Amino acid sequence: MISLIGIREKDFLLFEADILAIERSSFSSPWSRNSFKEEVTSPISHLWVLLADGMVAGYICFWMFAGEIHLMNLAVHGKRRKKGVGRLLLTKMIDVGQSNRVHEVWLEVRPSNLIARDLYQNVGFMETGRRPRYYSDTGEDAIVMSLSMPEKDMGL
Repeated sequence: MISLIGIREKDFLLFEADILAIERSSFSSPWSRNSFKEEVTSPISHLWVLLADGMVAGYICFWMFAGEIHLMNLAVHGKRRKKGVGRLLLTKMIDVGQSNRVHEVWLEVRPSNLIARDLYQNVGFMETGRRPRYYSDTGEDAIVMSLSMPEKDMGL
């Protein structure tokens, strides 16, 4: 059984250990507990976990405001990688964006993160620029990618 759960401040403690474990195993500069706590209290931020067979398979965090989405964080449990979890989280975020008349989705990704870049390109994101020395831990640039959302037909 698969379910997608939106996490708010009151729910965060239930999923905190799993989210932080996935975060630490996924990134060279992982977000802190406080970073996630700030996200679950922000009115523009959305943190979702994907549960598969009762375990946290992955999560996504994004901001939605002013007709745009900014993907902040996406990670998948090591045992669930390459099984469509990341794609499912990303496409659900895009679906919610379309329902909310979002016109553009933005993200930054490390040039060295080939798996993420491949996922984003396969979903339709295009490279639109670079942020020099964006990642302070390595001095690596960030590739800025965007996805223009088609107008949703409202049946008028």
